[in-house]
Amino acid sequence: MGTFVWLANWVLWLVASASRLWISISALIFGKDTTQEWNILGLHGTQLIGVLAILFMIVSTYLSSRGITGIKIMSSIGGWFMIVMNAVFILASLTVLIMNHGQLAQPITGWQSFIISPNKSFQTPITIISFVVYAVFAYGGMETVGGAIDSMKHPEKDFPKGLIIGSLFTIISYVLMIFMTGFSVNYQKDILAANANTGNITYTVYDTLGKAFGTALHLDPNTSLLIGKFFTGAIALSGLMGMTGAFFVLLYSPIKSFIMGSDPRLRLN
Repeated sequence: MGTFVWLANWVLWLVASASRLWISISALIFGKDTTQEWNILGLHGTQLIGVLAILFMIVSTYLSSRGITGIKIMSSIGGWFMIVMNAVFILASLTVLIMNHGQLAQPITGWQSFIISPNKSFQTPITIISFVVYAVFAYGGMETVGGAIDSMKHPEKDFPKGLIIGSLFTIISYVLMIFMTGFSVNYQKDILAANANTGNITYTVYDTLGKAFGTALHLDPNTSLLIGKFFTGAIALSGLMGMTGAFFVLLYSPIKSFIMGSDPRLRLN
């Protein structure tokens, strides 16, 4: 049962990521999520994204079958992009907090602010507990890279060390950045007003952060808007590189593990 659940989760992640990838491309090109406005050959919105996701998975499967060299390069570049954007988010958020003299965009009214979500869909005990799923998915994929450890020089030392460092980095950045989002983003004014969803929420947050950053530095409104667009484009590029790298790794590594772990008599020569 556990194996079946893992495989189902793996397939769902691949399908969802292949679709979200196009939101990143849209944000990179247009500065916002315009995927619902796309219309090609009579296909629009979700239909078109579904077809593009299928094509991306076909191309990715072919490229993954060519070996791991390109996959390592792509995943490394994507990883560094994400680290840089995390640092940008933290530094910009701290700047906004300092320049606004400690005033938060999302006020803390008491201990309830840390437990009760402003999102009405996450205010019941069951939905609050379900938020743990998001935390679990923050680690999603770390175990699957085990199929690629034979490409490391010293896997017995470097792989456990990498998992520990990755886990600590994920925990710290996950908690810190969720809290720091409230420095520049107000749920009612920014998230609800932008009709953000789980696919484009990242770009809404970075766009709002960029505007708040420019405003905090007393720049004119147009410049603040440009900073917001720049932040959106930067995180879109970062997300595109990171998601593509992770996609290739999560496509290649588990399949390799299945093949190498199977009975040699079942393999095709």
